[in-house]
Formats: sequence, structure tokens, C-alpha cells
Amino acid sequence: FHGTKYKAFETSIQSPPSHMHSISEPKITKIIDQTPENAAGLWRRYNLHHMTRTYPAGARVDSSNYNPVLAWAMGCQMVALNFQSEDTPLLLNDGRFRQNGNCGYVLKPPAVLGLGGEREATKRLKVRVLSGSCLPKPDGETIGEVIDPYVTVAVHDVVTRRDDDSKKQVFFQMISHSTAAINNNGYCPVWNETKFHEFAVEFPEVAMVQFKLMESDVTMDDKVADASIPFSCLRRGYRSIQLYDTHGTRTGPFSMATLLVEIDYE
Repeated sequence: FHGTKYKAFETSIQSPPSHMHSISEPKITKIIDQTPENAAGLWRRYNLHHMTRTYPAGARVDSSNYNPVLAWAMGCQMVALNFQSEDTPLLLNDGRFRQNGNCGYVLKPPAVLGLGGEREATKRLKVRVLSGSCLPKPDGETIGEVIDPYVTVAVHDVVTRRDDDSKKQVFFQMISHSTAAINNNGYCPVWNETKFHEFAVEFPEVAMVQFKLMESDVTMDDKVADASIPFSCLRRGYRSIQLYDTHGTRTGPFSMATLLVEIDYE
């Protein structure tokens, strides 16, 4: 590949397929928000026959990561992350590519191909957290007090809005809901939420749903385990969610950790 500087997708689309752009994190939103209004659509069209690599901002001296969902929504093929940081964006990346057997490739949905096809309508996701089983302590510790677990369900989505000047804006959004904490029970905690919690999912083709197991503490709550699942892979009904440690694996104390949830959407 031959790296070329981005100027405008109207001209970049005409370049040879071997030419590619590398776009920094701050520039992603600048490109989407610029004129013409269909900049996001042009970027997706460019990515039909060209490659785009995005990468974290240079200001991230702590090696933290940006959320990859917005870049995926633009059809970017190489969304580079700092793999030395086991944070939420990296876990979302693991969940995205786990759907294809961890082979490293996932077929783009039609909505991000830039062919002008209709996107799926906004979905209403409904989640009810029921119980957990064999939940480990933070970091898989084998000694210490029994955990006080609770679950946070978060939807990582891409939304479109109009500002006060009627200009279209496309940006990343995360909405979440947390259950109550169960005291001293990591073996078989029961939340049995009586009502579904609803989430509006505006870009179902790229949205990610994260189930995060937390431990309630007096000072600062600790993350225990989580699971990140593409919305398109969710199925209705009672579902067992396998939980992963911070390395994205299910070994040792995490090998049997699961959540029981009920899922519906319309």
C-alpha cells in the first residue's frame, strides 16, 4: 500500500486502490462533521475500493484507546488500538471479531458499504438481568472477601443528530444501565429484574452491547469481567452470557463465569 495524505474524498475516490489513508483519532470526527453533509457517505464509498487505517491520538500518552465503533461505522478496515491497554475499546474489538471465530476478519454489513442502500431502522433493545453463576473475584484472586456483584449493560452506538443550524452530526454514544449490588454472593447471585430496561439502538449493524460485571466497594468499584457482543449477534429469549477476563480469555476462575439474561428487541 502507498500511504497518501487525506484532502478530500471526492478526489481520493479517483486514486488507485493501492493508495490508502491513515487518519488520526481527532481527525475522524473532523472529517465526518465537515462539509459536504454527506462526508460520512463519501468515506464509506472510498472504503469500498481503498483501505483506511485509523489510530489513537498522539495525546494519549497513557496508551489509552478511543472507541472503535465510529470508525467501524465509516467502513474503516484497520482500526488500530493500543493493545497494551486492556480497556473497554480493546474489549469491544475482541467482541467484534469473536463473532467470526477469531479469524481476524468480519464481513462489512451493507449499511457501511456506501452503496446507498437503506440502513436498518432504529431498534428497541430490551434486557433483563436475571442471575450469575461462578463469578470470580477481581483479577481472579483466590483469597479475600466474597464479592458484592452488580452488572452494567452498556450500548455503544453511532447516532445522527441535527444541530441548531440544521447541520447533520454523526457521533459515538454510549448509554448504560446498572443493576443493584448483591451482597456477599459470587457463586449464584440472583438479580431477577422484574422489568426490561430499554435501549434505543440507532445503528444496529455496528452497535456493540457490553455486559460488565462489577464489584461494589466502599471506595472504588472494581471491574471483574465482561462480555462484548455485536447487537447483530444477539438472539431473543433467555441467554447465557459467557464472561471474559481483562485479557479476553476464559481460563482459571473465569472458565465457568456466566450471566443469565433475557433479551428482546423490536
